[in-house]
Amino acid sequence: MRRIWSLTLGLGLGLASSALAADDDPFEQPPPASAPAAPAEAAKSIDPPGIDYPALQAFGARSSLYIDHTYEYSNDLSTFYWVRGRAAGDRIALGGTLRLGGFHLNVEVPILITRLYIDQLGTTKDSAGNTVPAVPAASNRMKSAFSLGDVVGGASYAWDLSTDSITALVGLGLRVRLPSHTMTYSFSLESGGFYNFGFPYYFHLAPAAIGLFVFGPISLTINEGVLAMLAKNTTLLGVPLDIPNVYFWESHYAMSVLATSWLGLSVELISCVQLSHIDAPNFQALNQLKAFYINPGVTFDIGQYRLALAGRLGLGKDTERFGVITFAGSQAFLARLSYLF
Repeated sequence: MRRIWSLTLGLGLGLASSALAADDDPFEQPPPASAPAAPAEAAKSIDPPGIDYPALQAFGARSSLYIDHTYEYSNDLSTFYWVRGRAAGDRIALGGTLRLGGFHLNVEVPILITRLYIDQLGTTKDSAGNTVPAVPAASNRMKSAFSLGDVVGGASYAWDLSTDSITALVGLGLRVRLPSHTMTYSFSLESGGFYNFGFPYYFHLAPAAIGLFVFGPISLTINEGVLAMLAKNTTLLGVPLDIPNVYFWESHYAMSVLATSWLGLSVELISCVQLSHIDAPNFQALNQLKAFYINPGVTFDIGQYRLALAGRLGLGKDTERFGVITFAGSQAFLARLSYLF
């Protein structure tokens, strides 16, 4: 992990020093006076960096290819009744965005290195047939696993409602997250035998209304929509387990400031408020969820390259519960290097 950070930050600092040495190299060449650009093209704004999930749906000004690394963790995995412990992980993703006029498309494929620190795994039967706590053996309480994560894709369309002083883009977007996660676990127990389980993964369907409003160096991006999490069932001790669907109202309010032609600062407020109610007695921890996050970020544009650094700060206990069902930590840090074209 340290090697990844060293390479990413070393490349970013090297590119930044080159940009600072060329003071009269503008971030973007202004259009000729005889052919003024349309408001959507003329506005200089930087999308706030989106972190894993729930990430912002934005109208990217340019197409891009990127690689990023996210470190994230959760201190409480007890949303699902058979797990007591905590988790941390590294997420490396390859992705890209494509802008075609008013259309904006994106796709992201992640790989994960996940570390679980488990205290208890529900209950099991001992050799005498008694029900006992399923406590992992002392030498087997930490598991590290490598897997494919959930593939994310999205599409949006924007209508330009700009005026002479304000760039305004409004439109509709749709994000999907496929349950392509491949990770399962097996723990040896103090009482003997093994406890085999997987986390349930969801198909995410998130339609949203999207707005981008730019006034000078300041831009505001808004998302309002429904997040439908449709369950992909799992097995517990080899027995199929029915997982309930969950529905949320998802909101994003992100403000960014273009401090210079190559430096952008941003802050994003996220809320995910549960709309549905679950009656199943074993899944009451999935009720009345209200998860809130603050994501501060900074971006550096150096020629065709963009280095983005961002954090995710979960506010309150519900971010732990929401993080478990989305397989994303309540706290996270992201570094992303993009090539813009």
